[in-house]
Amino acid sequence: MTYIVDTHIFIWLLDKNKRLSSKYKEILSNNNHTFIISTIVLAEIKHLIAIKRIDIKFESVIKHLGECDNCIVYPIDEDVIEHMPEGLDIHDALIVATGLIYKDFLGENVYILTEDESIKNSGVLPVV
Repeated sequence: MTYIVDTHIFIWLLDKNKRLSSKYKEILSNNNHTFIISTIVLAEIKHLIAIKRIDIKFESVIKHLGECDNCIVYPIDEDVIEHMPEGLDIHDALIVATGLIYKDFLGENVYILTEDESIKNSGVLPVV
């Protein structure tokens, strides 16, 4: 199964936040899944660290990704931009568009790990 990981879910995983549900913990700990991290997620995390909204080190984010054999950082390219759905803010649209690339071009079943209501309500891709 392929999962697109939204920013807050990734942050909650990294800082062991109790808001990360047992359902998400179970999914994220399964080595048989593939986890896609849009580069916008990394940019958002770097920004949140810079403005002191979260207390994690960016180095630990990069270290986690380097140690994660089933994590893929996917770039924002022309295809992602083309697939940005309307009605979402730019960050959410880029995350969802990354999922659409995996669904449409690679023919994979893709789910988004998010608690973001606008992504959930968009209905563009299934949300866990």
